[in-house]
Amino acid sequence: MVSNMNRWMDAKLGTNGVGYASSIAISRFTLTMAFAVLLPLAAGCTPHAASSDHKPTAPAKVEKLPQETEIARITLTEQAEQRLGITLAEVTRENVQQRRTFGGELMIPVGKSTIVSAPLAGTIAAPESGEIPLPGQTLKAAAPVMSLAPLLSPERYVPTPAERVQMANARATLMSALTIAHGDVQRGEAELTAAHITLDRAKRLLEDRAGSARAVDDAQAMRDVAEANLNAASEREKQFTQLLASIDETGANGTAAPLLMTSPQAGVMRNVLVTRGQTVTAGAALFEVVDVTSLWIRVPIYVDLLSQIELEADAIVVGLDGRASLTPRRATPVAAPPTADPLSTTADLYFAIDTPDGGLRPGQRVGVDLALKGEEEGFVVPAKSILYDIYGGTWVYVKSGDHAFERSRVLIRYAVDQRVVLGESPPVGTQVVVDGAAELYGTEFGAGK
Repeated sequence: MVSNMNRWMDAKLGTNGVGYASSIAISRFTLTMAFAVLLPLAAGCTPHAASSDHKPTAPAKVEKLPQETEIARITLTEQAEQRLGITLAEVTRENVQQRRTFGGELMIPVGKSTIVSAPLAGTIAAPESGEIPLPGQTLKAAAPVMSLAPLLSPERYVPTPAERVQMANARATLMSALTIAHGDVQRGEAELTAAHITLDRAKRLLEDRAGSARAVDDAQAMRDVAEANLNAASEREKQFTQLLASIDETGANGTAAPLLMTSPQAGVMRNVLVTRGQTVTAGAALFEVVDVTSLWIRVPIYVDLLSQIELEADAIVVGLDGRASLTPRRATPVAAPPTADPLSTTADLYFAIDTPDGGLRPGQRVGVDLALKGEEEGFVVPAKSILYDIYGGTWVYVKSGDHAFERSRVLIRYAVDQRVVLGESPPVGTQVVVDGAAELYGTEFGAGK
């Protein structure tokens, strides 16, 4: 561009004469300096233009996750479906018993809590077998708990007349309890003998195809119950006999032999009311043992709902969210002292439940599913077809084609006899996976191959 400008100025100089030579020279010098200044500036802008080809790195990267409908379809080969052992059942619409979940509280049944008192005044000591059991420990029937040394007057080592009267009263009480224990043992032996006869008869009828396996099972259960009752009565008789022998020995020798205080029943030590070395009076409470193999459930019901509940039907113990497990616990109604709360306008229903595994505790809150009067239509599927995700969502796998399955969300209302009544469900007649549903879930999310 500078050379073109010079040629233009030369052409002007040749046309107009020498008179312009001086001004042309000054103009040429000025233009040359201007271009000398502008060229570096233009060169400085060139790298910026070149760098525009490289995009800056983003401070964060957001990836779109796959949608639920995109990961809920599984297609298996015929051999894979056979290996998983998949079985199907249809969604049906049936008349089912109406049910409703209420809150309940577990409690110790009346008569299952035993408080052991001191038969006479004395001093507490640990048993020869070890330490005094602590609250919460499990005890067997007749297990040693503590020792009670009868309290004598300071100046003599023989009982005073008042102490002899106390010992006589204690002996009379033990004699009465021992007599009852003898009767319980005799009755238990008779019941066990009758249970053996019934069991043998049921087995012979089953062999002759004139009876049923259920009758044999019932007879076996009766025999086991009679045997357990006899063992408990024998333990009580043994315990009372030992206590009576201790008192008799004390009276014969004129000295006070320690009395061994044992657990009157198998259960859990609930409370220990004395300590080692403590002096107690006759009749003072020593410890408490509770039997928690069977508990009661107290269910407060709004009084206007009592007329809608089947009071003679069994209850199903569920979680506080109303969800029942695949092996629900059943509770039977019991006749308990009537109770109510006028402040909350509720009346109490009581149910008994066996807890041999200790999974339920007194004072625990549970959900209780009660049967209502009347029936209603609902969508029903087998309970084994329901799957639970980590968020508590409920699903079933429905058959969507040949060897193809799709996961579908459902809403559970309640469970009845290994069946589940749904609020939101696939259409009637849809086939859902029963056996193999968990394997499909693992296949979908990579937990199994």
